[in-house]
Amino acid sequence: MDEFIEPRRKLLSDGRLVEFSEWETSEHTQIAGDIAARFGEYRKSGVMNGEPFEGGGTKSIQFVRTPEGWRIASFTWYDQP
Repeated sequence: MDEFIEPRRKLLSDGRLVEFSEWETSEHTQIAGDIAARFGEYRKSGVMNGEPFEGGGTKSIQFVRTPEGWRIASFTWYDQP
């Protein structure tokens, strides 16, 4: 897990990435009892190393309902080239 978190933590805190924004452009959510799945498209923009960029992709998030509320069970995404 650290090999996933640490590079992102550094990117978000060392000043290389600024003015970052991400927003959902479409989504579909299905709930069946205590499980749910959300599939969505997104766009993003920001400035990386002084250069503006834009992009987008697809996300899939699976949830499970616990006594404490909904929790993320898995999260995957694909950034479109």
